[in-house]
Amino acid sequence: ASFAALRNAIYHTARSKFFDLWNRIFNFIVIVLGATVVGKLATPHAGFDTWIEFGIVFVATLQLVFDFGGRAGTHAFLQKRYYDVLADMELTSDVESPEAIKKWSAKLLTIAGDETITMRALDAVAYNSALDSTSTDPELIRGNRLHVPWWHRILKQFIAFQGTQFVPQSAHRGNFSRLRGGG
Repeated sequence: ASFAALRNAIYHTARSKFFDLWNRIFNFIVIVLGATVVGKLATPHAGFDTWIEFGIVFVATLQLVFDFGGRAGTHAFLQKRYYDVLADMELTSDVESPEAIKKWSAKLLTIAGDETITMRALDAVAYNSALDSTSTDPELIRGNRLHVPWWHRILKQFIAFQGTQFVPQSAHRGNFSRLRGGG
């Protein structure tokens, strides 16, 4: 249960930072493009003023429709809840008893009820990060790390990859060698 809480906290930290970054970028663009100084630079003859006005409307619309700030807040809230559960686990002497496992699983399910759609590639990356931070056994880490293709890592914040199964790297390598005609 503590691994799941840590993985989810890492996941929501990444989502919160992602949305907060885009919120700041779009706020900056709206302010810069909307500044009267930029309007004064535009000359009606060049048509530049029309493009500035279009840019302001486009970026402001993106900002309002996607609500990056609100989404960042949602993920920051979920991240805090997962870290709160982790802190409670640290204060509990018997985390591994069947009763404790049921208790922590129920708390995690309660938080999961507030979750947004899971970005599965990002979740796999968060799983790998949680694995790296909870284990010192290189064989355990190597055997359990999930294979996340480079294009999934690049698009992890944009595409949910709902139909994708992320398998351990060892299983992925085995499947690849069988496809090539090997072992």
